[in-house]
Amino acid sequence: MLNDTVGNQAAQLASYRDRITNFSNEFDLGLFVYIVKRSLIWIAMCLLLAFGTAYIYLRYTAPVYASSTMLQLAQTNNAQTVLKMNEMMEDNNLQADVQLLRSKFFIAKAVGALPLEVRYFFQGQILTEEQYKQSFYKVTDVEVVNAAVREKPIYLGRLEDGRLELSYTVGTEVIKQAITLGSPFSTPHFKARLTLTRGTEWPKGSDRSTYYFTLNDIGSLTNQLAGNIVVSVADPNAKTISINTKNNNAMLARDLSQAMADAFITYDVQRKSESAESILRFIESQKDTVFRELRESELKLGMFKRDNRVADVDELTPLLLARSDEYEDQVLKLRIKDNLLKEVEHAARQDEGHLDVYQLRPLLAGTDLEASLQEAISVLGDLLQQRETMAFEATTNNENLQLLDRQIEMQQGLILGSISVMRQRIGSRMADYEQKLQEYESRFSQMPEKELAYARIERLFNINEKYYTQLLEKDIEYRISKAGFVPENRVLESAVLPTVPVSPNRSLVMLSYILTGLILGILIVLVRYLLHNDLTSLNDIAKASNASVGILGMVPKYKKEIPVSQLLVDKNPKSLIAESFRSIRTNLQFVDNSPGPKLIAVTSTISGEGKTFVAINLGGIISFSDKRVVILDLDMRKPKIHLGFGVENVRGMSTLLIGKDSVANCIQHSTLPNLDFITAGPIPPNPSELIISDHMDQILEELKKTYDVVLIDTPPVGLVTDGVSIIQQADIPIYIFRADYSKKAFVQNVDRLINENQISRLSCVLNGVDVDRNKYGYTYGYGYGYGYGYGYGYGYGQGYYDDRSREAPKTWIAKILSKI
Repeated sequence: MLNDTVGNQAAQLASYRDRITNFSNEFDLGLFVYIVKRSLIWIAMCLLLAFGTAYIYLRYTAPVYASSTMLQLAQTNNAQTVLKMNEMMEDNNLQADVQLLRSKFFIAKAVGALPLEVRYFFQGQILTEEQYKQSFYKVTDVEVVNAAVREKPIYLGRLEDGRLELSYTVGTEVIKQAITLGSPFSTPHFKARLTLTRGTEWPKGSDRSTYYFTLNDIGSLTNQLAGNIVVSVADPNAKTISINTKNNNAMLARDLSQAMADAFITYDVQRKSESAESILRFIESQKDTVFRELRESELKLGMFKRDNRVADVDELTPLLLARSDEYEDQVLKLRIKDNLLKEVEHAARQDEGHLDVYQLRPLLAGTDLEASLQEAISVLGDLLQQRETMAFEATTNNENLQLLDRQIEMQQGLILGSISVMRQRIGSRMADYEQKLQEYESRFSQMPEKELAYARIERLFNINEKYYTQLLEKDIEYRISKAGFVPENRVLESAVLPTVPVSPNRSLVMLSYILTGLILGILIVLVRYLLHNDLTSLNDIAKASNASVGILGMVPKYKKEIPVSQLLVDKNPKSLIAESFRSIRTNLQFVDNSPGPKLIAVTSTISGEGKTFVAINLGGIISFSDKRVVILDLDMRKPKIHLGFGVENVRGMSTLLIGKDSVANCIQHSTLPNLDFITAGPIPPNPSELIISDHMDQILEELKKTYDVVLIDTPPVGLVTDGVSIIQQADIPIYIFRADYSKKAFVQNVDRLINENQISRLSCVLNGVDVDRNKYGYTYGYGYGYGYGYGYGYGYGQGYYDDRSREAPKTWIAKILSKI
C-alpha cells in the first residue's frame, strides 16, 4: 500500500510536469473553456476585490493638486543703445536664473510672501486636510517664546463653559490650557490671540483632536515645500521658464506658484537697480571730492592774479607749455587708474563703505584694466555668490563652506597681488612723468618767479576741471541709461486654481486595479488548467493508459441530487442515463459473449467514484433483457447496496461467509422482477479473509445455478486488496472512474491490475460526465454522448479511512462556497 501511494504521488507530479511542458502543444480549448466557466466566481471575486481596493485607495489617499506659471525673461535699454554705453547692469543668464529659482534662498523669499506663519489643519479619522485660507478661525499676534513649539500640532477643543482648550506636546511635556476667543493668551512657549473669521462660537460636537494649527518658520517651510517645486526651461529661444508646484491643498499650490513668479520679478528689478545705484554713488562721491579741489584751485588762482598781477601764462613759451601739458595729461590718467585700482583693492578686501565685487565689473568695462582684472573679479564674484547660497543652507563648520572660504582667500590674494604690481608700475610711470615735469619746471625757473607760480596754480586748476568734467559726463550718461532701463520680465501664464487632482489619477488607478484583478483571475484559470489532474473524458483515460484499457462507455451526470446510490433506469427508461447503461450492456458482449452464466465484478480506485451506483443500475438494465440478475455487496467495510434499495442490513454476505445464514434466506427482491440482491450484512472485523475463503467460491457457484448474471460490488482496490481475487475470477471485470473526481494517476492502477494480476479483460466506465461541456466544443472521443443536460450526483462517501464526502450544497451561499 505504501508503494502504491508513493507511486500515485510520483505519477501525479509527472502529470503536472508533463502538462506544463506540453502546454502549448496540448492546449485543450474545451477543457480550458470549461475551467473558465467553473472559475467565473473566482474571476468575479478578483474583480470585486480589485474594485474595492481601488475604491479604498482613492477614498483614503490624499489628493495632490498641481499648478504652474510661465515666466518670460527680457529687458530693454534704449538710452544705453543711443549713447553707445557699456552694460552697467548685470546681464540676464537663463540657466543662472533657473538655478536661482530652484535655490532654497529664493524659495524662502516666495514662501515668506505667503500667510504660512500659522498653518491650519482638520484631522479626520484617516486623512488630514490643510485649511489654507479656509479656516473658520485665525491665530494672530503670534510671538514665539521657545522655538521648540514650532512645527508641533497644537490641538483645539471646545469646553463645556464655551471656552477652548489648547493642548500640545513638547518633548515629554504635555501642555493644556483653557483660552477665551478673541482674548490674548500666553503659554510657556508662545503668545497669541485666537479669533473666529465666521460665526460667533466654536462648532459644537467637534472632537478635540479634529482641529489643530502649527507655528512655522521660513526655514522649515522652505525644506517642506522645496521638493514640490519644479523649475525648468520651457523654451530657451523665447527665454521662458515654467514653474510647477504640487501640494495636497489646491489653493496653496496655486499661490505658491504665483508667489514664485512675483518674487522673481521683484527680486530681478531690485538686483539690477542696486548695481546701477552703486555705480552712481561712486561717481557722486568722486564728484564731491574733485569739486572741492577744483574750488580751492580756482580761489588760489584768483587770489594769485589779484595779489601778484601775473601775466597770462599763454605768454610763456608755447612749446614748453605744450610738453608740460602732455605729461600732465599722462599723470592725470595714471592717477585715475590708481584711484580705480584702490577701489578694486577695497572691494577685493570687502572693506565697508566701498563698492561690492559684483559692482566692479561694469565699472571696469571699457578701460584698459578690464582685460587684466575682469576674469579674476568675475571668479571672485562667483565664489562669493556660491558662499552666500551655501551659507543659507549650511553652518560655518561645513567642510564645503570652509573650502569655499579658502578659495575666496586665494582669489583675493591673487587680485591684491595683481593690483599691487599694477600700482607699482603706475607709480613708477608717474615718477618718470613727474621727473620730466620737474625738468620743465627747472626751465621755467628761468622765467619770472611770479609767472612760474601762476603756471603751477593754473595747471592744478586745469587738472581738477578736466577730471570734474569727465565725472559730470559719466554721471549724466549713467543716469540716462538707468532711466532708459525697462525690465520686461512678465508672467505669460498666471497660476490657476486646480479643480482636478493630478494624483491619484482616478481613471488610471481604477483601470490598473481592475486589470490587475482580471490578470489575477486569468492566472487562477491558468493555474487551475495547468494543475487540472482529474479525468474529464474517455479520451483522457485512453491517453493516460496509451489505449491499453478497454472502455465500455460513460454515464452522464444526473441533473438532480440524490442522497444515496439508487436504481434510476426503471424510473425513466428513455432518459440519457438509461440509454448510456444500455450502451454499456451492449458493449459487454464484446468482452465475453460465451454462453452460460456470467460473473461481473465492479470496482474502483477509491470510494465515491460511483461503483455502487453503476452496479445497481447496470444490474437493473441487464434485467430488462429478461436475464435474471443478482447483486452482491462485498464492500463490507462501507456497504451501500441496502441503502440503494431501501432495506435493512441485518443479514447478507458476511453472515453467509461465516455459515450463519443460507443463500436463499439472504436473497432479497427488488421492484424489478428479474433483479435480486444480497446486502453486505453486519460489518465483520476480517472482510479480506472472508472474501478469499473457499466458502465464497461455493456461494458464487450456487448463485450461477439460479441467475444468468452475478454482479458483485467489490471494495475499492486503490485502498484495500479485498476485491482483487474476485476481479480475477470475474468473467467481466469493470473498473469505474468518475469525471472531475478521479485522478489521471488512477489509470495506472488499471494498468497494474492488467499487467501484474493478469486481468486482461478489465474494462472501464467513466461515470458522472458533464455533457454540457460539449456546448463549449469539448470532445470526448471514445464513448457515448448526447447534447442534453442530464447528469447525476450522489452522496456516496469518498474513502474508507478518511471522511472526504462531497455533499451537495443546499443554500446559495453553500453553492458559492462549493464552487470556490
